[in-house]
Amino acid sequence: MKRTIFVMLAAMFASTTVPGCSQETKPAGDPLLVVRENIRAMNSRDLEKTMATIDEQSESYDKTKDLARRLFAAYDLRYELDSANVIERTDDQAKVECVQTTRKVSGPAFRDNRIRIVHLLRNVDGEWKIYGSQMKKIDYLD
Repeated sequence: MKRTIFVMLAAMFASTTVPGCSQETKPAGDPLLVVRENIRAMNSRDLEKTMATIDEQSESYDKTKDLARRLFAAYDLRYELDSANVIERTDDQAKVECVQTTRKVSGPAFRDNRIRIVHLLRNVDGEWKIYGSQMKKIDYLD
């Protein structure tokens, strides 16, 4: 049971946070870029770069950072962004639906998986930041 919960948390981690308040709106670029950067940072196990893609105003920012630190210490996981599409966008927020595959390279027991997830991004001073994520589906590959 503990293993299943940890696998689900790891699968959702690539940006799991909780929605909250918006900030002043300045023009922002393509929200897909921050999702791709989040995947690159996760694959590099770079905590600073990973957290730079997450909105610091998110209620779960600190929990996300702690989980990332623990994941990077225990595992070498490979994240692949199979698809990503902007499904909704305004000047101050966007929703990006993604299909992501996560495979263990090394570390303790882990179930490789493919998830469908919708990320909520907020425009923070002209930059998109991942603010919240909702996992829609998880398929285990093993």
